[in-house]
Amino acid sequence: MPTRDRIQPCIVLVVTILLTATILTIAACTPNPGPEGLTPLPTLAPAETATLVPAIQAAAEADEQPVVDAAGAALGAPFYLLHCTRCHGVQGEGVDAPPLRNNQFIQAGNDQNVFDTIADGRPGTEMPAWLRIKGGALTDAEIGYVVTYLHTLQGVAAVPPATPMPPEPTEAPPSPNAPTPAPARPSLPGGPGPAASLSGDVAKGEVDFGDFCAVCHGPEGREGVGVPNPGSDDGIVPELNPIDPTIANPDPEVFATNVDLFLEHGSVPEGPAPRLMMPSFGDSRMLTQQQIADLVAYVMHLNGVEE
Repeated sequence: MPTRDRIQPCIVLVVTILLTATILTIAACTPNPGPEGLTPLPTLAPAETATLVPAIQAAAEADEQPVVDAAGAALGAPFYLLHCTRCHGVQGEGVDAPPLRNNQFIQAGNDQNVFDTIADGRPGTEMPAWLRIKGGALTDAEIGYVVTYLHTLQGVAAVPPATPMPPEPTEAPPSPNAPTPAPARPSLPGGPGPAASLSGDVAKGEVDFGDFCAVCHGPEGREGVGVPNPGSDDGIVPELNPIDPTIANPDPEVFATNVDLFLEHGSVPEGPAPRLMMPSFGDSRMLTQQQIADLVAYVMHLNGVEE
């Protein structure tokens, strides 16, 4: 049997080992003291993590600007003007349907919801389903272009209320010495754009005319007289081949300026409630200035005047 003298050293050794382990454990869990005189680091509240994500996101949201697909909007303008203006107005102001100009539903940014509303209609209202496979007149792509065009009607000035015009006096027969009538001008204000001084490409203008203009003015501008425009004084979309004689001019610079004004700023035809209007391809940036110059060159070409 072990003697008392042998047991006591063993106990002392075990106690020493346990005390040493305890001291090391406490030291490992205690922060090392920093040098004296330094400001202590701030501590985070429980469950918080230091991150710059909220600040970055806030800066991005502050700088975010809505971007409109200009080409898609330009393609959608004719379809809107042909099919939507009777109820929603040529400038989206609303006639016997809700206004689409500065519309909160469109501004919410969910284009799929806007697309579905146009495609499927609204049951229980006069809004029909416009998707062709549901009996409407538009394809999926055409509805998509209309949705894009509707974004050009957001964040814009309100349409001023219509002011009744006094009745026009009866026109007397023109005198042989009467001055040349002033050239037609768009109803919307603005001067010539940069396109008026650019050189246009007739071939490219022909393609753009087919994409953006022929649906209202007809191929080569010849069949515009056949496109009705109810609610306008003329009752039709004006033809461009030949164009209004007050717009045409043997001087290419004058002719280009006259046409450019309509393409830049658009125009609402005279009349109580015209169904169709000329979109502002320049002001809305639906077309580039070079595209406008190409269209100007093509219209002039149709009328026998080259740049």
